[in-house]
Amino acid sequence: MKPISWGDSDLADALDALRQVEARVETPPHVETALLAAWDGSHAPRSRERARSLWREVTAVAAAVTIAVGLAHLGRELRRTTLTSIEPVGDSRTLLVVGEPILQGEPVRVVRMRVPVSTLTGLGVRPATDSAATHVDVDVIVGEDGIARAIRVGM
Repeated sequence: MKPISWGDSDLADALDALRQVEARVETPPHVETALLAAWDGSHAPRSRERARSLWREVTAVAAAVTIAVGLAHLGRELRRTTLTSIEPVGDSRTLLVVGEPILQGEPVRVVRMRVPVSTLTGLGVRPATDSAATHVDVDVIVGEDGIARAIRVGM
C-alpha cells in the first residue's frame, strides 16, 4: 500500500468537507441525555465524600488531642517518680534512681561493690568529694523485680 501524499490545500479541503458533513448529523436525543447524565454524575459535588473526609479529620484531631493529653500525663508521672534526690549521710551520698517506689514489705537486696570512679562519671554521677581515689564503694538497693532502686556511693 502506497502512502497518500497530501498537500496543505488538499488537507484543508478534506477537513472542511468533513466538518460540513458532520454539521448535518444530529445526535439522537436519548444519546445526548445519557451522555449529559453521565457527565453530571461524574462531575457532581461529592457531599457524601466531603462529609466522610470531615469526619476523618475530626477523628484524627480527636485522636491527636487524646494522645497529647495522655503523653502529658505520662510525662508528669515519670517526672514525679523519677526525680532524683541526693541525701548526704555522713561522709557518703545517696542517689535515688527510682523506677518505682519500694513497696512496704517488698523484699530488696543490697549489692555492695567497688567500682572505678570513672564508672560513676560515665553514668553521670559526680563523686561526693573531690578525692583522688581511683575506686569507690557502691551499695545498690535492688527491688524484687531486679531493678536498681537506690545507689549509695561511699567515699
